Amino acid sequence: MPFIGTQPEVGGYSVLDALTASATASYTLQLNSANFVPASANQLLVSLNGVIQKPGSSFTVSGSTLTFSSALDSSDSIDFIIAMGSPLLVGTPSDATITGSKLASNIGISTTGNIATTGSGTLSVAGTSTLTGNTTVAGTLTNTGLITASAGVAIGGTGAANTLDDYEEGTWTPAFSGAGSPSYGSQYGRYTKVGRIVHLFCAIQATSVSGSSTIAITGLPFAGTENSDSQQRHTIRVANSGHLAGLSDSTARFRISGNTMVGVKNDGATQYLPANQLTSSGTIQFSGQITYFIA
Repeated sequence: MPFIGTQPEVGGYSVLDALTASATASYTLQLNSANFVPASANQLLVSLNGVIQKPGSSFTVSGSTLTFSSALDSSDSIDFIIAMGSPLLVGTPSDATITGSKLASNIGISTTGNIATTGSGTLSVAGTSTLTGNTTVAGTLTNTGLITASAGVAIGGTGAANTLDDYEEGTWTPAFSGAGSPSYGSQYGRYTKVGRIVHLFCAIQATSVSGSSTIAITGLPFAGTENSDSQQRHTIRVANSGHLAGLSDSTARFRISGNTMVGVKNDGATQYLPANQLTSSGTIQFSGQITYFIA
């Protein structure tokens, strides 16, 4: 039935091992044959000859030694000694009784194994959370803040092939090389990097372009691995293509060489697209999206 008034506190109450009175005032307290050290004399309930003793005046405690105010003899009877629980000791809580409001704001869990949630419940994370090691969530993970997994996130397996260990978004500044000293009307680039894949967008416009070197767009945010003419070529749209000789349409092709997109001919040949194919010093604009791999 419900308890009326102040709820009783749960404590570690223990009946200590029996003591036999003798011609001494001091006795060693034990629990299950091991020395017992109470926090203070006030923690003990002591019955001597059927009378409850007052702590501090009738007896004192030092370590595991209880000392009565005067020596006893064999005719005395130490009826019982009860330890009434250590301060703040709440015992073992019942299952499913601890709520979130009872937990500290910062809790460190040290384990050599894995921490896993099971079932179909929802693990909600608010604020900034850092996950290190192996964290397995079976069910739904929702987050209203930031979760940081420094070792990556394993998806569908635990090996390197199943681990997403990098995601990044940002901007970059494309520029021409091999085209003289152009004046730029616009230089804009954005990227999204997911693992080893880089999704890249660029828009670049320049005037007074000229030269005889290989046309290239520099400034890629990540060095690519496609360093051979035989590998995939990326198509970039060219505006005002009349300034480029030898192009059959309004696109130019580039391959990735480190942090540079190097131009190649549209006809599929392995020759580079030289800047001297510019028919005059005019305005040229490249724009497009590419996707490439990094090392």
